[in-house]
Amino acid sequence: MSVEILDGATIVNFLEDEEAFSVSVRDRFAHLDSNHDGQLSYGEMLKELQGLRVMETHFGVDVETDPDELVRVYDSLFVQFDHDLNGTVDLEEFKAETRQMMLAMANGMGFLPVQMVLEEDSFLKKAVEWESAKLLASYSSCMAT
Repeated sequence: MSVEILDGATIVNFLEDEEAFSVSVRDRFAHLDSNHDGQLSYGEMLKELQGLRVMETHFGVDVETDPDELVRVYDSLFVQFDHDLNGTVDLEEFKAETRQMMLAMANGMGFLPVQMVLEEDSFLKKAVEWESAKLLASYSSCMAT
């Protein structure tokens, strides 16, 4: 985990770079697809869903959540990814829903910088790394001229 500063523009700009976003999604999908069948089962997606930390917090401290309620939340999230309701999530469904979730986060965040603790392999961390690389490249380009 690391503490990063980001805003909605960080996320939106990352999503607009189709190549960078697609590579990140394909890599994450491949990591989750443990049986390499090109489909994510509920079991394969569960760790990712749990990583979303859909828990109640009280002033930043986790509050114990009813396990049955969490199962219902994870079931509901899986269905949100499984657009065709066939019981699995393919790469395109995963990409489309990941994009929608990230846009929702960007919209909720707005364009004021926010300090967040990010998991190392999260899509938000990838967006911050992408933005940092772009800024460094721009700075290097300016210094070269």
